[in-house]
Amino acid sequence: MPDRRVALSLLCALPAVIVGASASAAPEPNLRVTLAPARPDADQHVRYVDVTVTAEGMSGAQGAPLLRLPLVANTVVTSGAQITGLTISDRQGTIAARVEDIDEDASNRTRFWRAPRQIEGTVTIQYRVPVDADAPPLALPQYEMRTELGGFSAAGNAFLILPDDKTPRRASVEWNFSAYGPGGKGVSSLGVGNAASRTALPAGDLSSMYYMGGKPGVHPPAADGFFAAWQGTPPFPMTPLMDWASDLHRYYGTFFGYAPPSFGVFGRTNQRNPGSGIGLTDSFAFTFNDTSKPAELRSLLAHEMLHAWVNSLEASMDAAGGLDRSWFGEGLAVHYQRLLPYRAGLITAEDFLSDLNETAARYYTNIKINVPNADIPAGFWRDTRIRVLPYDRGSLYFAATDAAIRRASGGKRSLDDLVRTMLAERRAGRPMDEALYRRLLKADLGDAGIAAFEAMLRGQVVLPPSDAFGAQFRRVEKPLRRFDLGFDPASLLARPKIVKGLIPGSNAQAAGLREGDEILNTFSQDGLQGDQQAFLSLEVKRGDEKLSLRYQPRGETVSAYQWESAQ
Repeated sequence: MPDRRVALSLLCALPAVIVGASASAAPEPNLRVTLAPARPDADQHVRYVDVTVTAEGMSGAQGAPLLRLPLVANTVVTSGAQITGLTISDRQGTIAARVEDIDEDASNRTRFWRAPRQIEGTVTIQYRVPVDADAPPLALPQYEMRTELGGFSAAGNAFLILPDDKTPRRASVEWNFSAYGPGGKGVSSLGVGNAASRTALPAGDLSSMYYMGGKPGVHPPAADGFFAAWQGTPPFPMTPLMDWASDLHRYYGTFFGYAPPSFGVFGRTNQRNPGSGIGLTDSFAFTFNDTSKPAELRSLLAHEMLHAWVNSLEASMDAAGGLDRSWFGEGLAVHYQRLLPYRAGLITAEDFLSDLNETAARYYTNIKINVPNADIPAGFWRDTRIRVLPYDRGSLYFAATDAAIRRASGGKRSLDDLVRTMLAERRAGRPMDEALYRRLLKADLGDAGIAAFEAMLRGQVVLPPSDAFGAQFRRVEKPLRRFDLGFDPASLLARPKIVKGLIPGSNAQAAGLREGDEILNTFSQDGLQGDQQAFLSLEVKRGDEKLSLRYQPRGETVSAYQWESAQ
C-alpha cells in the first residue's frame, strides 16, 4: 500500500469554518468517546479496550439507520465483527437495534444498526474491542487496532460505533486508565490527554481520527498546536524528527497565511510496510520499522501535514469518493512536499532532487501513464500503477502549471497565488471546486491553460519545462526500467493469492516463480515502483513445498525524464 510518496489522505477533513452563533441558537449536542484499555499482560499486550460512546441529539424513526461501523475500510478488515458485549440504550431503555451489513463498494463494507422504534435524545453505546496481538502486519492503510509495548492504537473507523447522521456535535475524547494501571496516557487527533473539539463536528470526523493509548512517546503541543505521539521503539530518536516536523508545520502556516488550531502526528511499527501514511482529521498516522531512517520519513511528514491546508476537491465535487479528483489534493501535496521544505531551508538541493526524481521515474516509466483520471477509481485499489497516478501526474502537472503562470505573468504570479486564492474561498465558506479552479486557471493562462488541464485529465503525458524547478536545475533523459511484477497484479487480490499470467522471460520467472504458485506474504508495491534498485521478496507455496524467491520487479527499459543540478 501507499509509501512515503503515496501517503493515503482520503480521510482528510476540511478545516472547520467557525461561524458565530446567535444568542438564541439552540445549544449544540455533545458526542463523548471514553476509552478504557485493559491492563497489559505479561507480554505487554493490551488485549482489549472498553468503549463508551454517548451521543446527544439523536433522532430516528423506526427502521431508520441509527449507528454505523465499517467492517472493511479501504480493504482493511476492522474490529467490527469482533466486538463483544454491545449494549445500546436511550432514556426509554435498551435499544434492540437490527443489524444490517452492506457492501458499499469492492473495498468497503459497513455494518448499520437500525432503530427498532422511534429514537429521540441521548443514545449510549457500550462494548468491548478485543485486540489480536498475534495479527500479522499488513501492507495496507494502518487503520486496524494494534497493540505492542503496553499500548494500543487505531483509527476511529476500525472500532468506533458512531451515529449514522451528519449532525455536528461538540466532540470529546476521555481516557480511563483505572483498569490499565499507573502510567497510562492517551492521545487522540483532538489532542494530548482528555481533549475536546473547538467546533461541532460530524461523526465522520471522529471516525477519521487516530487514538493511541498506553505508554506512547509524546511530543508535547507546540505554540502553533503541533503535537505527536508514537507507539513502539523507533531505531532513531523520534524527538528531533518531530522537532523538524514542527518547524515545517510552522512554515506552512506562514506560507498559506493561516494554520489549523492543532495538528497531530501518530507513528507506529509495521515491519512489512514502513514509511506509509494515512491522512486523518487534522492529523495523520505513519509507520516505521527497525530499518527506517529520519531522512526517509521527512517527505512523508511534509506530504501529510500539507493536507491540513491542501485537501482534495472530492468532498465538494464527487460524493462517491472523489478518487478521480485526487489529482488536486494529492498532486499539490506531492508538489509542495519537496518545494516548501526546500524553500524553508529544511532539506538540501540533493534531497529535493531525490524526491522529485523518484516521482518522475515512477511516472515516466509507468505503463499505465495514459489512463484517464475518470478511470482511476475503478483501478485505484486493484493496481498500484493506477493508484500512484494522481500523485505523480498531479504533481508534475502543477509544476508545469506553475512554470506557465510565471512565464505568462513575467514572474509576477505563480501557482502559489492561485492556490492561496482557492483556500481563501474555502475559508470564506464558498465552494472550493473544479469550477473555481477553472476560473482562476483561465484568468492566468487563458484557453491554453484550460486545454492543458483537460489534456491532463484525459491522460496525456505531462512534461514540465527544463527550468520548471528553477534555473539551478535542468531536465535530462535517462534509461530507466518499468515496474513489472512479472505476473498479473490481480493475482495479489485473490484469496488465496495464486499466481496467474506469469510473463515468459520476466525477472519473476527467472527467479523461479511458476504459474499456480501461492504467494503467502504481503508487501507494498507503491514503494517498489519508485525505487529502481529495489528487490521483491516472495514467500511461495508450491504443493507441499515452501520457497523464498527474490528478484527485481522490473521490465523493459525506456527513456525517462529526470532533473539534475545545472551547476
